[in-house]
Amino acid sequence: MALSIVCRTPEELQFLSGPPEVAKQAGIDTAASSLVFSPDAQRLLVVGGDAVAVLDAASRAEQQRLAIPAVMAAALSPKGTFLITFQRPSKDESGQADRNLKVWRLADGQQLLSLHQKTFSKDAWPSVQFTADEALAFHQVTNAVNIYSAADFGAGVHKRLSLKGVAGFAVCPSERSLVAAYVPEAKGSPGFIALYDYSAISASGDAPAPLCRKSFYRANAARLLWNSTGSAVLALTAADVDATNQSYYGEQKLYFLAADGSNECAVPLPKEGPIHDVQWNSKGDYFVVVAGFMPAKSTLFTDKCVAKFDLGSGPYSTVRWNPFGRFLVLAGIGNLPGDLAFYDKKADGKCKPMGQTRAENAVTAEWSPCGRYLMTATVAPRLRVDNGLQVFKYDGTLVAREKRDILYEAAWMPAAEGTYEDRPQSPRAAGAAAANGSGGGGAALPAQPARAAGYVPPHMRGKPGAAAAAAATFSLARDANDRGGKIPTGAVAARPAPASNLPPGAAPPPSKSASKNAKRRAAAKKKADGGEA
Repeated sequence: MALSIVCRTPEELQFLSGPPEVAKQAGIDTAASSLVFSPDAQRLLVVGGDAVAVLDAASRAEQQRLAIPAVMAAALSPKGTFLITFQRPSKDESGQADRNLKVWRLADGQQLLSLHQKTFSKDAWPSVQFTADEALAFHQVTNAVNIYSAADFGAGVHKRLSLKGVAGFAVCPSERSLVAAYVPEAKGSPGFIALYDYSAISASGDAPAPLCRKSFYRANAARLLWNSTGSAVLALTAADVDATNQSYYGEQKLYFLAADGSNECAVPLPKEGPIHDVQWNSKGDYFVVVAGFMPAKSTLFTDKCVAKFDLGSGPYSTVRWNPFGRFLVLAGIGNLPGDLAFYDKKADGKCKPMGQTRAENAVTAEWSPCGRYLMTATVAPRLRVDNGLQVFKYDGTLVAREKRDILYEAAWMPAAEGTYEDRPQSPRAAGAAAANGSGGGGAALPAQPARAAGYVPPHMRGKPGAAAAAAATFSLARDANDRGGKIPTGAVAARPAPASNLPPGAAPPPSKSASKNAKRRAAAKKKADGGEA
């Protein structure tokens, strides 16, 4: 099986091609700050310096070069017809801000639309979003989302979704004419997420009645995540300050909205704490949430927001599905040691462990287009040491490792649709997983062998039997005896309400009855003192 990886280094783009175990290397000496592949996997866009170069993905030959001064980011429309670019904001000689957000036709390099944008955010990129058929383009402005006809950008705004205070939007990735919008709270009014049918927008621009809407407080930002079928959207909201004083990093909430209006609710999570990651699978019928104070809890939900399978707790912060929605990996990357746990999701929603291993210092994780290999990478400037990449088989077996002095980015070259087919585990790998329990031929977790000599609570020291039992079960990385499992039908994987919103260690306030009794005693004492006087 031949696969290709592109590595972005200070010197050149390096292409590693061939079987994952033995990759041949070829390089192209060109400046690059980011890489973008076309949806059909035929072209590679190299963004860097003052230009966007378009390469043939197979031959690496340059096909086109667009001179775009101070370009910072680029993205393609769903079919690769249009290019969206963002340039560093600047002013002209008269002091007016330049139009630095542009839309180009990639075939001939013609500029079709130019807009002004003050700031850039990776979470909100691309700032211009196209419908699946590329007929319409959406762009957010103050109190509205402007809609352009891709057939005639020169005609100006085609329609306008007027929505006071709108701070984010996401166009449905399927053929359904839906758009999700986020409006933060203001002047005591709650914020909300709403879904609209943009085909029903009137000529006056008045927003049609939402198909569904969810209101909430304590949020000043939101990420909107559609599933691939357009039947539901997840809204991950965040507040800079945690009102319960339990987290220095603020507070996150997750909401679910069904496109048909049948359900809008907070996703029931089994553990208190931050939401580290949430991902839909490619089929759009399941999503996984990694949430809670460490060790985090991972739960599989259906597209109806029904908790289906408990993946247990562990030192994980990231979930990634393979391109076919069959295999998934829980990864502890970023600030965590790099633990990887691989699962095979069955048709009934049960997730079968395939293997465990560890990718030291990894900060990214990405499945190959064939769906059978996972690449992790340690890249700069996130980390300046131990840069390089590792490739693991779906059962955790390490098959390749490449070291680099400096590595800025590593990505699989995508494959055209239909190149690979969905395949289950090989019988031999599945048998090995059943035989050794943890699964796969992956390297054992480094922390596991040391557990027998782990921490022993003071009151158990000097008691060999009890101390050994405590050392074997105690772990800062996993909750004791929490291995997860299938969630019974009708069960709700919801965490209990917190006892109070007080900072840790603070004394709880007196109850109503205690306050009444205290007032009664104070009044009686005052009366007695007055009588004695």
